[in-house]
Amino acid sequence: MKRRFKFFIMTMIVGFMLAVQFHTNQEPVVRDTRDIWELRNDLERQKQIQQELYAEIYKYEQLIDEYSDSDKEGQLETLEQTLADLKKDAGLTEVSGQGIELTIEPLLNDKDLVGKSAFSIHPELLRRLINELNSYGAEEIAIDGERIINTTPIREVNGKTYINDKPISSIPIKVKVLTRNPGKLHTEMLTSQSGEDFARENLLLTSELVDEVSLPPYNQQLRVKFMKEKEDT
Repeated sequence: MKRRFKFFIMTMIVGFMLAVQFHTNQEPVVRDTRDIWELRNDLERQKQIQQELYAEIYKYEQLIDEYSDSDKEGQLETLEQTLADLKKDAGLTEVSGQGIELTIEPLLNDKDLVGKSAFSIHPELLRRLINELNSYGAEEIAIDGERIINTTPIREVNGKTYINDKPISSIPIKVKVLTRNPGKLHTEMLTSQSGEDFARENLLLTSELVDEVSLPPYNQQLRVKFMKEKEDT
């Protein structure tokens, strides 16, 4: 009887532990709530990222070959050129060239209609605009004088939109875009989804071709989460 009772208790404990383990290992069911427009943009963005990675792999394979075949002086020049290229790719230098200039301004003047102005640009609108510009071939973007890089935060703080931890100015706001094909990008933006999104928020998005557009460098500390400085050996 005593042995049966111990066996019963042990069975209860093992069963309880298995139940807890089974419950812990269950992955929560997460519903994908993205609409078709968001899925299409995510797909285009992933394709672009893949192409960029292939280009980066090829670029650094060529660099390794060049570095291996050079003497010490040549290796130093190669490293300095690589450092300059990396700073440019990271958005740490001023760049200029052909592009377009977008203007965000009121679609209707609320001040005349209701007696006060209440225009604001939600961060999600700007994030969608950046994604769309990138999908149409934008190379570099600056919004309201703030250079957009891969780690640029665009968020709402106390009802005001911040880019690179700085509040954006009152509208109208300029968006400067550098691209290799400004005519194509300008045409795409005339009928863009972003134009409709801004119009729903009573904002007008217009595009203008610019022969020489200059973008400022990113002037804040880069946040590198998964890297650390190499120790001296």
